[in-house]
Formats: sequence, C-alpha cells, structure tokens
Amino acid sequence: MDNKKTEVKYVGADKLLFDSKNPRMVEFGDMSDETKVINTLWQNMAVNEIVMSILANGFFENEPMYAIDADGGKYTVIEGNRRLAAVKAILDPDIVANDGMKRYRDKITPAIKKQLSSELPVVVLESRESAWRLIGFKHVNGAVKWDSLAKAEYIAQVHNSYNVPLEDIATQIGDSNKTTIRLYQGLMVLRQAETETEFSSEDKYYSRLYFSHLYTAIGYEGYQNFLGLDLTQTSTSPVPQDHLKNLEQLMFWLYGSKQRDLRPIIKSQNPDLRNLNNVLLDSDSTSMLIATSDFRAAFENSQDGLDLFSKSIMDARVAIEKAQAKLSFYDGSEEIANSVLILANQADTLFSSIKAIRAQKLSSDQDKQARTID
Repeated sequence: MDNKKTEVKYVGADKLLFDSKNPRMVEFGDMSDETKVINTLWQNMAVNEIVMSILANGFFENEPMYAIDADGGKYTVIEGNRRLAAVKAILDPDIVANDGMKRYRDKITPAIKKQLSSELPVVVLESRESAWRLIGFKHVNGAVKWDSLAKAEYIAQVHNSYNVPLEDIATQIGDSNKTTIRLYQGLMVLRQAETETEFSSEDKYYSRLYFSHLYTAIGYEGYQNFLGLDLTQTSTSPVPQDHLKNLEQLMFWLYGSKQRDLRPIIKSQNPDLRNLNNVLLDSDSTSMLIATSDFRAAFENSQDGLDLFSKSIMDARVAIEKAQAKLSFYDGSEEIANSVLILANQADTLFSSIKAIRAQKLSSDQDKQARTID
C-alpha cells in the first residue's frame, strides 16, 4: 500500500458501517441489521473484552480500522468489526441485549463518548482487494485467528472475487497449500449442498455448524469416493450431479436437521469421522447405514471380523478390571452375584470354544508340516 492508502483519517462512529461480507460473520446468517450484528458479535466474539480495554485506555491510535467507501459519505469497516461493535455498545449501552453493558455503564464518561463519536482512526482503502493480504495474514495465521469457516470464506472471497490463485493465497497467509485448498474445497462442498440439495445450514440440529467436520472429512478416501470428489481439481461445484443425493445424506449425517428431527451421527471428529470413513469404504456397510441409520452397527459391519473380536475381548477385560477396582462397594446383593455367575459361565464357554478352535488349528498346522516333510 502507498502512503495515500495508509493515511489515517478520523471518523465518527455514526459514519461507520459493519461489513455484512466479513468472513467471520457468514455462519450467523443475514448480518444486514446493525443491532443483530452487535449482539451476535457480543455473544460469540468477546466484544466485552474490547469494551473494557477502551474504557480503561481509550481507542488505540496505533490500531486503526480499515474501511472502504459506502454510500452517503459513510464507510464499511472491513477490518475492525469487533472494535466497532464495542464502540457502538459504549455509545448506546441499551443496544446490547439482556443489559449486557450493565457492569460497564458507570465507567462510560463524557470524554470517552466524545472521542468515540468523532475521533476513530480509520484507513480508507480503495477496494476490498487492496486489503486481502493484510487481513489474511492477521486472521488466518496471525495473532487474532479466525475459525476454520471464516478462514475458508476469506480464501474463497479472495480466490473467486479477485482471481488470486490458491497457491498464492497460501503463501501470503503463511499456511500450507494443502490446507488452503482443502478449506476452499470444503466450503465449495458446503455451498453446493445448500444450493443443490435439501440441506440447509440454518436447519442444522445444533446451534453451530462445525465446518471443520466437513473440510477434515473430504481429506479421507471414503468421503471422496462417496461424493465423487477429485481433490486434484478446484471447482465451485466439486460434487458431480449424480452424487448430489450422497452429498445431501452426508450433510445430514454431519449436521442433522431440526425440521426432520435428525440428530447428526458425528458427535466428535475423533473417532466418529474416521469410523464413518471406514463405513463409506465398504458398500454393504454404507447401504446398511442409509437403510437403518444405525451408525454403530454399520461401523461394526465394516470392520474385519478378527479385529472386532479382539476389540470385544479387550473391552470386556477393561470392564472387568473396572468392576474389580470397585469391589469394595459390593453390598452382597444376590442380583449382582447372579450377574457375575452368568458372566463367569459365558467366559468359560468362550474359553472352551477358543481352546477347541486353537487345538484344531494346531492339528491342521502339524498335518501341513508333516506333508511338507514327506
């Protein structure tokens, strides 16, 4: 940026508008209403901490907001929306819902209100494009990091709107090329799901959309096969038309639906994402999951029989060790004693079966060895 672009001017808060296209706000829906913006930022992005800082120290001169021209002699703040929310909350404490400014009201002085009303430092840029490098470095890998969805929105905005190659974006923000591409592709998959299937992020079962589930998932082979993704290509419509039904199904598995009363089957990335990948790698298990919605049964069906048998034995051992550790709490009840007796009989039966199978295998191995010698 040249000196003209970086020159600081002082602007009143009433002339500063929030940026509805800010990548960090996209997940919260329509951000065109100022009151909604302030309360959304207050609830989700710790604006109160900035309020405390401003009331104690004033608005820092060396941290100007960055803005572009808007209609009517106003400016849209493209960097500094949290600070702008804090300023507007101080100037009008009633705008924060549930009297969120109650503890700060008595610290608001006429002097601080005068400063915020007319003397906010702002750098007015020629365009959004001229600021993408600054904003990206600060928020994607800098001290004030965005979450994965905001990062993806930023990357997509720069790539799609300004025609900047993803490799160049990755270099500028100090991120790996692989991560940058996967964030972009994950967002394109999400947008395609919202525009070409029945899935809607506003209808997700839980209040927040965990975008990291999606962009992490598409790095696995099972998800790529299920969606027909080719990660060597970047496209705004990465899922082929004949895989859109699978895309819709996957989004419901990841995020559920309030309207359909569908809970997501993915509760955590580890191990649920990996387990679902195993299901998707096996066509029979995938069909079972689609038909029954029984994630556990589908996952077990996808597992190698010996691995599942071994895991069941280890789980039983762990459970028995836990019971032994709590033996001092046993109250002598007959019901528990009968349960342990049944468990012991089942263990004896299992051990007898294992001995018989093992003896049969040893005998077979000896026969093979004898024939080899002959």
